Amino acid sequence: MTLGPHARRRPAARRRAGRAAGAALALLAALLAGCAARGPRVVVGYAGAPQGLAADDLAALRGRRIAVDPGHGGAFPGARGRRGLAEAEVNLAVALHLRDALRAAGAEVTLTRDTDRDFLSPADSSLRADLAERVRIVNAARPEAFVSIHHNAQPDGRREVNETLTFYRLGDDGPSLDLADRVHRALVRGVGIRPHRVVPGNFAVLRGVEAPAILTETSHLSHPKVERRLALDRARRLEAESIARGLAAFFARGAPEVETLWTESSAGRAAVRARVRGAFDRVELRVGGVPVVPRVTGSEIAWESPADAPAGPLPVTLRVGLSGRGVSATARAEAVIERPWNAFYLETELWPARLPAAGGPAAARLLAVDAWGGRAPAALAVRVTAHDTADAPRDTLLRFADGEAWLPLRIAPRAPGAGPATFTARVVPPDGATAYPPEAPLVVPIAAPGEPARAAIALRLAPGDSALRPLARERAERGRLRRAAVAFPREAADWVTPLGLAAPPESAAGRGAPALRGFRPWAADSAGTLPTRWSAIAGGALHGRRIAIDPDGGGDAAGGAGPGGARGAALSLEVARALAAMLEAAGAEVRLTREGDAPVPEVERVLAAERFGAERYVRIGHRAEPPQLGHYFSSAAGRRWAERAARELARLGLPAPPVGDNAHYPVQHTSAVALWAGLARVDDPREEQRLASPGTLRAEAYALFLALAREWAGEAEWPIVTHTVRDANGRPLAGAAVTVGGWLLLESDARGEVRFARTEPGPVELRVEHPAARGRTVLLDSPAVAVPTGPHGR
Repeated sequence: MTLGPHARRRPAARRRAGRAAGAALALLAALLAGCAARGPRVVVGYAGAPQGLAADDLAALRGRRIAVDPGHGGAFPGARGRRGLAEAEVNLAVALHLRDALRAAGAEVTLTRDTDRDFLSPADSSLRADLAERVRIVNAARPEAFVSIHHNAQPDGRREVNETLTFYRLGDDGPSLDLADRVHRALVRGVGIRPHRVVPGNFAVLRGVEAPAILTETSHLSHPKVERRLALDRARRLEAESIARGLAAFFARGAPEVETLWTESSAGRAAVRARVRGAFDRVELRVGGVPVVPRVTGSEIAWESPADAPAGPLPVTLRVGLSGRGVSATARAEAVIERPWNAFYLETELWPARLPAAGGPAAARLLAVDAWGGRAPAALAVRVTAHDTADAPRDTLLRFADGEAWLPLRIAPRAPGAGPATFTARVVPPDGATAYPPEAPLVVPIAAPGEPARAAIALRLAPGDSALRPLARERAERGRLRRAAVAFPREAADWVTPLGLAAPPESAAGRGAPALRGFRPWAADSAGTLPTRWSAIAGGALHGRRIAIDPDGGGDAAGGAGPGGARGAALSLEVARALAAMLEAAGAEVRLTREGDAPVPEVERVLAAERFGAERYVRIGHRAEPPQLGHYFSSAAGRRWAERAARELARLGLPAPPVGDNAHYPVQHTSAVALWAGLARVDDPREEQRLASPGTLRAEAYALFLALAREWAGEAEWPIVTHTVRDANGRPLAGAAVTVGGWLLLESDARGEVRFARTEPGPVELRVEHPAARGRTVLLDSPAVAVPTGPHGR
């Protein structure tokens, strides 16, 4: 090999050339990096040495009651570093150092655990039981502050992520936020990790503990350097000292305190009194869960109930604040409005107002009101007796919910001129009472010959269904009979009682069946009649259930974008709207976290679900990422729901995403069982095209509906029916609106097909609406039998 004249350089020359080339590459890299978005610079932290607390002013800790929860333990090791360091071990070590530091400063400290243990029992080995026992231990100690110690890890395995997160109880922007702010500042100064955030959290321990509560995730064990440092005692001691300084700052912040809170009852009214220690410029008083405006005189706070306040116990909460200093812990009491049992009088309403001589079903609504205008408490009972033993009920006992009760009646046939049917309603006196009980007559007028009358129809339900079953569950769960599963359109409000009794006026003849929320009629052979037989949709599984639906994205958050311009946020909102309509028709109560394309913060979505009291929370998305049916990592119920959703999607011929753990903020922090339904990848051209095809979005919504119904119906036999919509020439018709059973609106796909499940017995009507075809078909109980009853091609 022949070498040119410059091929053999001297070593020094080669080094100079290498340095010049390296500098040029570094300059190029810097220029390129300047054009790209940079993430926050990650600082590993734990670089300093623990200094001890002898030089710190910890006087504010003396005499304070503090509870510390070392997260995980026993059967729940928590996160693990790549070298195997368990989070539970680190949490406990930090907590033990913190306990010693706080006790040395004069604080009373309660630890939920001081060894590597859990709180499982042979009767219950769930994480929920473990967390519930921790909450019980903490609340029994009545602490003034609560800290749960944790360390984080990236679920996707990324090793470069590290940050300090301090969570405070969701919705408590008062003392819990104050506590988080002080402890977080101390962790940032002492441990030194960047980036860092203070975030509202809805973890079980934060929800359940009554004291101001925070949960610390000081660092990520999944970061290799963090794991190595936390394996050493000096890093654990440094973290504990930082939390102790934050707790001292919290108690030294100068916030006012509710010194005493008490209630008084007299003359059918209740009063709340409180005394505050320290200056304050903010008062938050709630009575019965409702904000009220008290009278403030110096350090004294007073409030009196209005005259028409309902009788019974009322929870009272009070906290006060001083701007710039903080908010007090919440003080709690109970006010009781006592009314004499015989101070109530009864009002009655009959429905229908007049019966024909043939008698039949009727209903009575009883109202119990006291002399102050308040409603009767739930404990009030009324006995109703019939004067004619042929009328029913002959003798029954009613209890009131929200001051009212509904009573079904059946009136026997009357001879002309025989007079009305009469009952007596009498308040049941408590044991030992001597006063005469209030009573009221119930008179059911019978029409004389020639007088107008309305005959009522008792709506019969399919075998296995019961109109009273969902109502009884409503009473037991919510104490409100008026939250019935049966609801009617505004124009039919006087047709039906919550007991399932219908009496349409003559003007309603020929208008078809009213809509009963939660039920569908058995299909009749001809339209325009009022059915008397009904089926509870999905067997009544969704009656009264509370579902929160969270359409992903909104506003600037596109939730994924397709090459053809489709926005995941818009697709998800359409699926959410369709799902909400299906659930409401089936008797569920639904809350959407966003109604339009406005942005909604993650915290507000969770808060909306919590205030709604959701039992299930589903986030629907079509992001530019692999589809997934995701659940919180430790939620067995969430995993079952995700698996059901996958099965229902497959049964309807849709792609079924894989099931797995999900770390979206709402999935982690809602108290309801939560599901991330990432149904399709919008940035895939084929998927974008599929999502735009007829029927796809409604089919996605229906699959989620079936999965939700199975949450309470279990593995019922719901066979899938495929129905093909055709035009007048017999060709399959895409994009036709198909209404199933009068309540379920679907759309035929590109093959002209709609798929639905037979979720209840009885014939079911299919109505087709399309410019090229309209028609009506009745499917009998056998899925293979269809009876066409309407014309096509009109």
